[in-house]
Amino acid sequence: MNGLIQKVIMVSSLILIDLFAFYTSLFIAWEARANVLPVFLSQLPPFHFSYADFASLWWIPAIFILFLFYEDLYDNNLPFWDESRDMVKSISLASITLMAIVTLGKMGDIVSRIVLLGLWGTSLFLLPLFRLWGKELLYKTGIRREKVLIIGAGNTGRLVFEGLRKEKHIGYDVVGFLDDDEQKIGHSVLGRRVFGKVSEFSSIMKEQHIKTVIIAIPSLSPEKLSALTADVQNHAVNTMVIPDLRGIALLNTELTHLFSEELFLMNIRNNLKSTANRFIKRLFDIAVSAVSLPFLLPVTAIIGFIIRIETPGQALYAHDRIGRKGNIFRCYKFRTMHRDAEKKLEHLLDSNEESRIEWEQTWKLKDDPRITKVGRFLRKTSLDELPQIFNVLKGEMSLVGPRPYLPREKADLSENIQVICSAKPGITGLWQVSGRSNTSYRHRLKLDAWYVMNWSLWLDIVILFKTVKVVLKAEGAY
Repeated sequence: MNGLIQKVIMVSSLILIDLFAFYTSLFIAWEARANVLPVFLSQLPPFHFSYADFASLWWIPAIFILFLFYEDLYDNNLPFWDESRDMVKSISLASITLMAIVTLGKMGDIVSRIVLLGLWGTSLFLLPLFRLWGKELLYKTGIRREKVLIIGAGNTGRLVFEGLRKEKHIGYDVVGFLDDDEQKIGHSVLGRRVFGKVSEFSSIMKEQHIKTVIIAIPSLSPEKLSALTADVQNHAVNTMVIPDLRGIALLNTELTHLFSEELFLMNIRNNLKSTANRFIKRLFDIAVSAVSLPFLLPVTAIIGFIIRIETPGQALYAHDRIGRKGNIFRCYKFRTMHRDAEKKLEHLLDSNEESRIEWEQTWKLKDDPRITKVGRFLRKTSLDELPQIFNVLKGEMSLVGPRPYLPREKADLSENIQVICSAKPGITGLWQVSGRSNTSYRHRLKLDAWYVMNWSLWLDIVILFKTVKVVLKAEGAY
């Protein structure tokens, strides 16, 4: 298929998906204003709106589409959460523009401002969701599937392939690899063929009709990487390079150019060093906690009652944990263990070598004899951590943050302790949505440190949404 025609079909398909999501959002907002709100707010004036009016207000969805175009959301290939962030920005700007037009143009009798508010709130969720479903469908049909060649079949190349395979939303289909390792050439790596040597990339690109190339050999010297990148750029429409910067905080990075020296300076910001950002994070914690409390309090009472029925003792307990700046605080949790838990643990570690090694490596046990039946369910669903909402309200914890580590783990935090303790511990965090108990202790520390250095409000929102998915599936929990 001709590249231009395919581009037109792809963009047109995305516009249709967005329009479908827009009108679905508008219909929900309209129904809420016409039939739901009057039940609770009887003083609202009558609202009359016909389906024919949808067509006369064509300029409203046009403004939405224009702002999506402005953010390059019909051209960029982004992961779902990155695209959702840009869509939230576009939808909000479009809604503010519409409000201004309706208010300044005195169009309140034609367009309801309450409907516009409902449209904004509903479309924040529906447009990204419809995009996710629509792009997956377009990927399956081949309309939005771009062939990609990865140069480098080593560990970095494999990680890139695994990431792209999970993120079909981006629309990249890895057709194979190139590598100078003779033992890999002609064989398969993760189900994809290693076509040949790196120097053969131009002929492979022509043969496979590839326009996008990813260079994933971070071990190359700067001179060789620069030469290879320049060579690939002469043949490819899109060239991506994976530098040797894994583990460095880059989400809040800006590039500064020094043209005469041909250098880039990476300005890496630590957002949580800012008093304003810490205030925003605290405000977000209080707002979400306050909204959640009416739902959480009845659940907390029921769980507490069930715990006390199964085993004698208090349903809640407070445990010393390391907080921000290394301060010790009392962390609330539901009791999930028997009253003689420590004796059971000592006996197990003394009598079972395998359990002792597992405990020393992860500070956890898959088959922990201390845990009650109710406690096992609570841990699997992470409901045992619900009482920590009170720690959040007290300002000792955050909704999202590093794991609340035990005082005895202070020595194990080693070089990460200053970074991790610069933020409040969280009820959930990056490690909980990245494998939870299936991750090693060292990996958890790296994830917590990475979170602190890359913090943004959007990252907290993403982690909260991912936490819901992980908890519902009970992924990696024990």
